[in-house]
Amino acid sequence: MADSTDRLRELAKIIYSLPKDQRRWLSELLQEYGVAPSEARQLTLGLGDEYEVPRGREHARGKYHPNNRLNDLSGNEWVYFTKTVLRTSYPSELGHDLRRQHYANKPPALMRQIIEFFTKRGQTVLDPFAGVGGTLLGASLCGRKAVGIELEQRWLDIYHEVCRREQIEPQETICGDCLEVMPRLVEEGRLFDAIITDPPYSPALEKTMCDGKYGWSNRNSPFVSFSSSPHDLRNSTTFDEFYDKMEEVGRWFLRLLRPGQYAVVMIRDSYQNGEYIPASFYIAERFRKIGFQFKGVKIWYQTGAPVRPYGYPYAFVPNIVHHNILIFRKPKQK
Repeated sequence: MADSTDRLRELAKIIYSLPKDQRRWLSELLQEYGVAPSEARQLTLGLGDEYEVPRGREHARGKYHPNNRLNDLSGNEWVYFTKTVLRTSYPSELGHDLRRQHYANKPPALMRQIIEFFTKRGQTVLDPFAGVGGTLLGASLCGRKAVGIELEQRWLDIYHEVCRREQIEPQETICGDCLEVMPRLVEEGRLFDAIITDPPYSPALEKTMCDGKYGWSNRNSPFVSFSSSPHDLRNSTTFDEFYDKMEEVGRWFLRLLRPGQYAVVMIRDSYQNGEYIPASFYIAERFRKIGFQFKGVKIWYQTGAPVRPYGYPYAFVPNIVHHNILIFRKPKQK
């Protein structure tokens, strides 16, 4: 027992030597794995009095402001989320072995973190590109309702299988083209407290980084397209066509979102034919043009993403290992 205690003390010393942001991140990760908040704080010493866990509200850090109309977070949690860089190392959980069949699935823990900032408990989130349900699972993890629209039934089938396996009550799902489903939702008078989605990142054009020159690469995978449907945005023939469709999607977002509430769109930039394509910038400009306020971007980096020697030793070619989380707000009614 003494030997075990000494080892824990040595581990605590090592953790304490880390920068404060990394200690805070580690504390949160320990809690995700089921370590009690008080024990996680003891292990990650030096986080400060502002992270004292209030009695009866073990999930919170600091004080909750009574005028907070956006979410259920304390002031410290709120400020921490507003950092523009988000680095995560989530475990493979909640049916990841099934969800990984969709090559663009997102960690439910990540989606939960985003949902918790932009909604209150019991509110409803829309995801028009639901895929295998990362947003839907994230909503279930934090007591929110969700509606997911997905073009391909096979992806929804995986989501429902995960729910059965994990004993999670499924959220509402609709199979169809979101550009056809969202108008119906408008006709029904439905409004949402947040729209949080992970659309296709770009057209499925010829992959220019898979010529065998660099060996196995990120882009050398069996994944080409989500579907063969002409309604799939990834099957756009050009980037301009893709941006036009995303602009149409954004127009329906404005009609389905409550005034003053937020739309969050996850996009990854592209590298095509020797040129960097800032897709996130172009989509942000399209959303601004139709009436959204562009509030900012968070850079999400999932640790462990592999890098390849693209361009070496002749030219700079980026390893795009980050995702852009674009944040928009529908203006309040005057």
